[in-house]
This record gives sequence, C-alpha cells and structure tokens, in this order.
Amino acid sequence: MFNEFFNNAVLAINTRQSFNEKLSTILAPLKGLSAPSSEENILASVSKTKLNCSVAGVDSGFVSKKLSFIDLVLIKTAGAIFTYKNGDLVESNYHPSPFSFPQPVLLKLGLEKDEEAQSISLIRLEQEVNCSIETIKKFKPKYLFIDGSIVPQYQDKPRQESGINEEYHSIVSLFEKFYKVAIENNCTLIACVEDSRGTRFRQILQDQILPVHKSKIDTSLLNSTFDASLLDFYLHEGERTFAFPYTDKIDSHAILKDYKKEWAESVFVFYVKCSDFDKPLRVEFICTGGKNKLELKDKVNEIAQVVYSLSSLHKEYSFPSVLIEADLRAGLSEQEVNVVYQRLIDKLETKIRMRRTNRPFG
Repeated sequence: MFNEFFNNAVLAINTRQSFNEKLSTILAPLKGLSAPSSEENILASVSKTKLNCSVAGVDSGFVSKKLSFIDLVLIKTAGAIFTYKNGDLVESNYHPSPFSFPQPVLLKLGLEKDEEAQSISLIRLEQEVNCSIETIKKFKPKYLFIDGSIVPQYQDKPRQESGINEEYHSIVSLFEKFYKVAIENNCTLIACVEDSRGTRFRQILQDQILPVHKSKIDTSLLNSTFDASLLDFYLHEGERTFAFPYTDKIDSHAILKDYKKEWAESVFVFYVKCSDFDKPLRVEFICTGGKNKLELKDKVNEIAQVVYSLSSLHKEYSFPSVLIEADLRAGLSEQEVNVVYQRLIDKLETKIRMRRTNRPFG
C-alpha cells in the first residue's frame, strides 16, 4: 500500500514539474514583450550591487502551550542589523539584545478554536511589527527585510462576530504606521516570502498577457499552477518578473479593503531568481509612487539588486542573509519555554497542568 502511495506521489510531482517545464518553453517567446500597464518587459535582468549602507532583518518565533484554564504563548522577536562597506560586512548589531528572553503572553479567555490560532498570529504580528518600527527608529537602516508577507494574511482575519476583531483592526493600523515610519526614515521595506503559493503572476499571464498577444496557448492549462513552480523554469538566475500590484481588486480583497486607499494601492510584488538551484523568491514592497511607471521601475530595479546580492550566498538556498540571521536569533529553545512554564507551576501548583500531563500512571 505504501509503495503504491509513494509511487503515485512521485509520478504526480514529476508530471507537474514536466508540465511546468514544457509550459515555460512555450511561454519563452513572451519574455521580451511589454508587461501590462508597465514601463518594463515581462522579464528583466538583475545585477548584483556592492552595498554601502545598513540593512536590517526582523523575524519572530513563538511557542504556544495549553494549560488547564489558560493558554500561554511565548514570543521572541529579533532584529539583525548588518552594516556594509563596499559590499563587505563590517558590523552587526541586534535589537533587542541577541540574548533577550521571549515575552510570555496569555491568550484571551473564551476563544473558539479558529480564534485561538488567529489570536496567536495577531499577537506575533504585533510584536514583530513593533520590533521593526523600533529597529528603524534606532538604527536608521536603508533597507528593512521582513520574513513573510508585507501585509497580514486572510487567515489572520477573524469572522465578523469574533471577539478578536478589535485586535485585527489594531494590527491593520499598526501595519499602516509601520509603512509611514519607514518612509519618514528613508527606509525601504522589503518582504521575502520563502515558500510562496501565490498565483497573482499566473493570473496576469492568463488574463492580461496571453490574450493581448493573441497566444494560441490554452490559458486554462495554467489553472492549477503556482507562480513559484511556473517561474522556477521560466526564470534563470539573475532574472526577475516585472512588478505588479498585490491585487487588482482592492475593494474585494480580504485584507487590503480594510486599509486606507493610499496604502492599499502602494503594495507591489515581483519574483526574482537568485540561484538556478533554488526556487524564485516572492518579493513584496511598498512604493507610494507606484502609479508613476518610471518611479516604480527604478524602485523595483533597486530592490531586486539588493535582494539578489544578499540572497546568493548559497546556491541551494537563496534567501537574504540578514533574514537568516534574524530567524536564528528568533528561535525559541526548549529551556526558555520550560523556565516560564516552571515558574507558573511554582506559583499556581499543578492544577494549571492539563489533566493528561498529570497522570500518576503510565
């Protein structure tokens, strides 16, 4: 039974990869054509740059633990700040301290199961964005990298009657403050999504590129294709897509419809391939002058060069080095979790333990 399952799984994956490879070959003639509503071609070359500035990366880690009457969440945020001179790393700093202890947070009582997961995510986002704002104000980096999307995700949004709606809207306001602080401090925000399952590029290809260029390709063939899997074959190292808006339907987008218009229209995306041996990176950024096509082109060229330069240190894992460092610093150890848990046990005795962890027999 297991052999049959594994054989079928391998066959399905190989078939999909073969399809994406063939599709990329068919689409290759479109590479040099103009992108819709843009001053760019569909694909563009990217060169590396020698950095002479500070670059920051912020990430967070968390562990949640169910207790008898309450749910405990431990969150650790970490900001890494790298200073470069002529492309060489000359100094590194951290915010908060590289040996800071995670922050314990108690979840709101009486939450449903879906609300618990959303509440944890919203708390983590709040800690991470606040750490990013503090890092910008204290260290004045030219670029600040975020691990993940530059906007909250639809699964973070609670249902209408939820008891954590207020927390969600507070996070939206905090993100907007984050963008504003970055602009006021001449800091460019760059979000890198490590394992994206986005389909926005594929949709633009289907709806705006192939029909305009009167391609004979059956666009329905792309329906089950993710951007990253298609672009893995379509892009070569040192190539990127044109930049496109996060969504073309702000009023119906689950998250951006809750944004102020000026910010909802300022979120852009592109993909860049930093190594032939790794998948393309989805890169999101804020550009308030995005309606000016030349300004958007200049901005995406600048960002792509920085991402390419910082993400090509390992041929099989292309991700900005400053985010790798932040991720390592944000990891929680079992010892840190146990310290907080044990302190609670000492104060409240064993009644806070879940019954199943308190059995006197095996």
